[in-house]
Amino acid sequence: MKHYLSLSIFFILLLAACQPTPADEPSLPTLMPTNITVEPTPTLAEATTEPGEATAVPTQSATAESTAEPVPATATPTQAPVSNPQFSNLALLPNRASLSAGWPQPYTPIATDELYAVWNYSGMTAADQLERLWYYNGDLWLERSEAWDMNKYGANGRVEDIYVYDYEPNLPPGHYRVVLKVNGVELASAEHTIPANTVGPKVEPNSGFTAAVQNNKTLVLRRVDGTTASWNSFGDIVDFAWLPGGQGIVYTEQIVVNAELPGTLGLRHNLWLQNVVTGQKHQLGSTDEDLHTPIVSPDGRYLALYSGTLYGDACGVDADLHIMELTADLQRANLIDLADFSGFPVVAGAIPQPNLWGPGDGPAEPIPGKWVDGQTLEARVIWICAETKAHGTYQLDINDRTVEKVANLNIQ
Repeated sequence: MKHYLSLSIFFILLLAACQPTPADEPSLPTLMPTNITVEPTPTLAEATTEPGEATAVPTQSATAESTAEPVPATATPTQAPVSNPQFSNLALLPNRASLSAGWPQPYTPIATDELYAVWNYSGMTAADQLERLWYYNGDLWLERSEAWDMNKYGANGRVEDIYVYDYEPNLPPGHYRVVLKVNGVELASAEHTIPANTVGPKVEPNSGFTAAVQNNKTLVLRRVDGTTASWNSFGDIVDFAWLPGGQGIVYTEQIVVNAELPGTLGLRHNLWLQNVVTGQKHQLGSTDEDLHTPIVSPDGRYLALYSGTLYGDACGVDADLHIMELTADLQRANLIDLADFSGFPVVAGAIPQPNLWGPGDGPAEPIPGKWVDGQTLEARVIWICAETKAHGTYQLDINDRTVEKVANLNIQ
C-alpha cells in the first residue's frame, strides 16, 4: 500500500517540473489595426467602341511588388441591323406645291415642271440598295440605283425629295410610271398622267388668272397663288375667251350630232359661260343656234360670234356673224345679226356674210372680228359668188346699228 502511494507522488512531482515558468510563456501575436485600408481587386477599364484599344491598369497588392498582367477586355459584338424594307403610299405628285399638307385639292396644274415620287418606308439599312425605274408611255425612260443613305433618311420615314423635271418648257404630256426596288425586289409602283393642253393656255391680264383646256374636255383654271380649279364638259371644248377682270370664261362645247356626215356637217355647238369665282356655269346658246368662237368686247358687255358649221359648197357657206349682249350679271340679253345693221351695200343675189378665207388660196383660222372699242366691232364681210366691190372690212357700231367700210378686200 505504501509502495503505490509513493509512486503516485513521484508522477505528480514529475508533471509539475515540466510546466513552463512565467518568463518562458510565448507572447501573443499582435493584432492588426482595425482601420487598415485593403487595396481593391484590380478591374478592367470599360471597352471603347474599338475593343482592341481597351486597357486595364492593375493596382499593386499590399503584399506583392509584381505588376499583374492585364486581362484583355472582350467587347460583346454588336449585331448588324436586320434589313426588312417596307414601302407604302407611293404616289407621283405634280410640282413642288402639291407636296404641302394644306395645299388645296384637287390640284390640276396647267403645266407640270416636276413629278415627285413620295412614299413612306420602314426597316431600311445602310446595306440596302434602292432602284428607281421611270417609264414614259410604257418605255423605260430613266433608271437609278444607289445605296440607301442612312444619314439622310434613317431606317423609317417618308421620302419627298426624289423627282424628275423639265423646266424648258415642261415635262411632256403622257403616261408616267415609277417602280421602286430594294435589293432587286419590287416593293411599290405608282402612275400619273400629265394631260395635254388642247386649247390655250390663255392669261387674263387684269387678274393674272390662266386657263387652258386639257384633253379636250376639261377646263382648267390656275390662280395667281398657284391653286387650281377645273370643270368637265360633256363635249369637246374647242375654244374659249376670258371676260375682262377674270370673273368668267365663255367657251364653245362641240357636240357630234351625226358622225356619218363629212367634215363639220355633223357638228353642232353649245355656248357656255363659266363663272370661275362661284364655280357655276350657265348656257348662252344651244346646238340649235350653233353659236361658237366668241370674241369678247373690252368692257365684257358684248360677244362677237359665228354661227353655223362654216362648211362651204360652191356658192353656199353655212356661216353667219352675230353679236350677243350680256347683262351685268353675265346673262344673255339679246342677239344681234348682220341683217340688223344698216349701211351695207345691196348686192343682187347675195347677202353679206363673214369672210372665212385668208390671203392666198387656203382658208385661215377664222375669227368673227376684232373690237375697236366697247361698242365697235371690225369685221371682214363678203358677198359670196358675187362680183362686187362691196367686199371689205367694215366697222359695226352697235349703239346705232350702222356700218362703215374702212378697207377693201380683194376676193377672187
